[in-house]
Amino acid sequence: MNNRLEIIQNIVRERKIRSQDELTRLLAAHGIKTTQATLSRDFKKLGITKRRDARGSSYYTLPEPERTQQAVLFSNSRAGESIVSLDISGQLCVVKTLPGCANMAGALVDEHEHPAVMGTIAGDDTLLLMLRKGYAKVDILAFLEELIPNPSALLINKND
Repeated sequence: MNNRLEIIQNIVRERKIRSQDELTRLLAAHGIKTTQATLSRDFKKLGITKRRDARGSSYYTLPEPERTQQAVLFSNSRAGESIVSLDISGQLCVVKTLPGCANMAGALVDEHEHPAVMGTIAGDDTLLLMLRKGYAKVDILAFLEELIPNPSALLINKND
């Protein structure tokens, strides 16, 4: 990894960086000149996202290693074998999994950051995907097909 990326990781890990301008100034203090476009590419490469603290202020954060690792393990395993059924109605998609697999399925869905998915909630064997307005059953099935083989075969209500 190049020096700039390592320095960005260290700064984001150690401080609550609230803007790219703030990070640009801190990088300049380390002798690194950069642009907003370069920082955006670096953020994507490093998996840096924005979070909100308890007061509602946003700041940049690195991905959680455990969650990312779980998603990679789940996606590299036979993810489709862990999904028992799918039920889609309106803007909700209920995914039933084998016991203990819903969190990993949720992490995998979250990692893909598909625009149709507003959010996920996972229990032990059930994952709820909340879909954004304007997206339909066909859109979520197309997305799920990237993750598991033949999701249509797992649908409970195929006529909806």
